[in-house]
Amino acid sequence: MRKFILKITMIAVVSLMTPTVQAKILAIKGGTVHTLGKMGVLKSATILIENGRIKRVGQNVKIPAGAEVIDGTGKIIVPGFMHSGSQLGLSEISLTKDSNEHAAKKSPFSAAFNVKYGLKSNSAVIADNRRQGLTHAISQSSGSDGIFSGSAAVISLTEGAHMFYGRGPMVARLTKAGNRNVGWAKIRLILDQVAYYDQNRSRIMRGEGPSDFLLTTYNMDALVPVLKGKQKLVLWLNSEDDIRQAIALKKDYGLDLILSGAVEAWKVASELAQAKIPVIIDPQSNLPVSFGQVGATLRNGALLAAAGVEFAIAPGGMALNHNAFMVNQVAGIAVAHGLDWSQALAAITLTPARIFGIEADFGSIEKGKIANIVLWDGDPLEVTSNPVYVIVRGVNYPLVSRRTLLRDRYIGLNKRPYAFH
Repeated sequence: MRKFILKITMIAVVSLMTPTVQAKILAIKGGTVHTLGKMGVLKSATILIENGRIKRVGQNVKIPAGAEVIDGTGKIIVPGFMHSGSQLGLSEISLTKDSNEHAAKKSPFSAAFNVKYGLKSNSAVIADNRRQGLTHAISQSSGSDGIFSGSAAVISLTEGAHMFYGRGPMVARLTKAGNRNVGWAKIRLILDQVAYYDQNRSRIMRGEGPSDFLLTTYNMDALVPVLKGKQKLVLWLNSEDDIRQAIALKKDYGLDLILSGAVEAWKVASELAQAKIPVIIDPQSNLPVSFGQVGATLRNGALLAAAGVEFAIAPGGMALNHNAFMVNQVAGIAVAHGLDWSQALAAITLTPARIFGIEADFGSIEKGKIANIVLWDGDPLEVTSNPVYVIVRGVNYPLVSRRTLLRDRYIGLNKRPYAFH
């Protein structure tokens, strides 16, 4: 009997976490829509979604007969949020090795490491972040035994095989070299060697070239697209001096470069704007935890915006995975310290999509784009507000996760049994 009850309970849990079947057409009627596109902010608008994409947006849109209708009256409707440097889909419990797929340490891989092979389509972390307004992300490695950490992935916070959207940027961490002088020398030498390897591949494979490359051939192969500007490079660093070195690196090698961390970016904001190098920042970083972060300030975002630097907002630490949804909270922190509200919203929606070259599908509520849309009961950058509907790739997902199921089960222990009998 106990086994039968347990089986029925598990079936119920699975059914609760399964998204509603996608209707032929889904309509969102009413509400204030922040499109982040040319149409700006629309009041009492209607959004039509078909086959996972936005079909129409406007104030005089007719809803077809038979469409599933969501009443957005009184709600604030925005594009789904994006985390620009997460570990989503790669980690379940940080202290267990078998549930973590984000590191290439103690392996032969550095640049050749690719996180897409380790993505967990049944990750319990995905549903909990999705129900709080996060709909897509860059999922990346935490590091390797070298400067280059491998290729990240663009993911959707969906269920099953549709999680993987496409290849993300190559990721590198200057701190993995220890001494900064060694780090910059290694990066430049590796790029020079990759260029030589690409031009003399046949000779080298026949054993006719030099044998003292810093990387193996398969790791150099992975860096060829970066050197040719066909794959973006995210470089993690913080100090003003290292940012200037990064600006010179882009100029010398023609890299499609993005800086992440960039705690002291505000100090060289004009140079970054002139070099057209976007940055990814965490507005919470305001402590001088190292000599490379002495200039940390809560006003980093506001100062970068004033200088015309393109930037995205992405929190670190616990918010890399289980709490990745906190992108809107840290965006709110930036607003509290001088950043314009609309710029903060863009920094977790449209701007990161532009930075990573996926703006054709993500970042705004416009015709033809993937329907990643969230309806909020208040200001989405305010911690007291909550999503009331979350739509990812056109699917209206229930706001249910393992966390909510456990909450509901044990919230009233005096009213029902502690466990099944």
